[in-house]
This record gives sequence, C-alpha cells and structure tokens, in this order.
Amino acid sequence: MRNHWIAAVLSVLLGLAHPAAAQQPLRADAGPTSRANVILVTTTAQPEVVVAALSEYLKFNGFAVDTLDAARGLVTTHALEEGQTLAEQTKIRAVRGANGWRLTGLYLMGGPLNSGFTAFSAMFLGLDGAPSKVAFRQVEAAARAIPGGSLRYDRAKVRFGAFTKWEDALKMPW
Repeated sequence: MRNHWIAAVLSVLLGLAHPAAAQQPLRADAGPTSRANVILVTTTAQPEVVVAALSEYLKFNGFAVDTLDAARGLVTTHALEEGQTLAEQTKIRAVRGANGWRLTGLYLMGGPLNSGFTAFSAMFLGLDGAPSKVAFRQVEAAARAIPGGSLRYDRAKVRFGAFTKWEDALKMPW
C-alpha cells in the first residue's frame, strides 16, 4: 500500500514537471537530433559559389575530391581504402535539390590488421568520440562551409548495412 502511494506521488510530480519542459521555446539554431544522418542546407548562393566553397574546404581539410559539377549541383569525395586519416576514409556527398543542398556522409572502418573494410553512414549517434559522430561532425563542418547557409538536420533510410560490400555501399546514393 505504501509503495503505491509513493508511485502515485512520483507520477504526479513527473507529470507536472513534464509540461513545463514542453512549453520552453525552441532554439532557432537547434542542433542535430539523435540518429540524424542528413544535413539540409538552405542558401541563396549560386551553385558555382557553393561548389567552389565546398571544394576549397574539402581540399584544405584532407579530403580526396572526386566530383565537382556546378551544372548538376554535385560534389563528392572519394573514400580511400588505404587512407590513414578519417578524412581520407570518408565520402561526403552534396547534392543540390529544390530546397537547397543535401549533404550525407559515410566512412570506412577496417577490421583487424585492415583485413576487411565496412562502410557505415555518418550519423549523430553515440559518444562524442564515436566514429559515426566524428564523421557526422565532418559532414556538418563541410555544410557550414556553404556561404550564407542555414542548416537543418534530418534522418534518411540507409540502404546498406554491415554486411554490404564497402565498394557497393560507396556507390549507393541515399
């Protein structure tokens, strides 16, 4: 009987505290939500300017730039199996769409003694030092290099998994 009374008091207290938290105003610069793996950037800059800014940022930070196409609105980096840094083992893809630019990323992680690689999507998940979050922060930093851009975060279904060959995963847009 006593435990039921304590449980009732706790549920009332938690119920009263919960609506107060929900009434707080949202921040204008809300950060990524858990498991976010897509960054949407809205900008008024011309595609040529965006491609040039992304290219400069990516090259300066050690990425192997693969595709630069302002006409199609496409920027990609190449993930190197023999890469020594996370930037060299990360593929960033920026595509211009109707609502702005969509940036995604994936990174390669090698097995013991680099015996086999697996591709994982860069997402906002885990501890700050987790490879997925570190790779996501690299994609986010590239998104911030877009001039005059405002960032939003989203989640998309990834069409590859841990058992997908990394070569095939690198070819899949998502």
